[in-house]
Amino acid sequence: MHEDRPRDLDNGEGAAELRARVAATVRELRSRAGRSLADVAAAAGIGKSTLHAIEAGDANPGIETLWALARALGVPFGALLEPPVPPVRVVRAGDAPRLRSERYNLEARVLLTTTHLARVELSVLELEPGNPAGEGGNAEPHTVGTVEHVLVTAGRLLVGPVGGLVELEEGDLATFPGDVPHRYEARSDGTRAVLLIEYT
Repeated sequence: MHEDRPRDLDNGEGAAELRARVAATVRELRSRAGRSLADVAAAAGIGKSTLHAIEAGDANPGIETLWALARALGVPFGALLEPPVPPVRVVRAGDAPRLRSERYNLEARVLLTTTHLARVELSVLELEPGNPAGEGGNAEPHTVGTVEHVLVTAGRLLVGPVGGLVELEEGDLATFPGDVPHRYEARSDGTRAVLLIEYT
């Protein structure tokens, strides 16, 4: 049962935990919306240094400040106080549609796409040596601010921005900007990887 009156962040048992929760929630909501500290602080009518302290868990914001932040972020007041309850979405092996590249020796299964504040895509890649995706630096860059995370689950993969390629083995993870020319090149048969793309 939720209390009718918002909890005080400055007093009472669990205050430090609650401050940390508010800090993480405000920081995450602002980041997902792609908004700066100055922008959200101005919208909430508080100082930039105050918002910075709140996000660091070093401040004890009152009810009025939290209401102002909730309005500025476009969320209910309680969203700043309660831990999020993520929905559960299961994609069974083999259920995702298989998509083959028209240009490269690559097949992908898009497992997840979200459109809540930020867009994220999760795919499984299956690559074989020869005709690498992005050969010669001709891979199309994604929109500005895109970040790619690649986890190799089998084989060996040469990947990354052109001019900064790295070779990964099973269990290796690479993170790199996806808004510049980049390449995916299998270095062994049966290469597989999990690809997470973040679009801003």
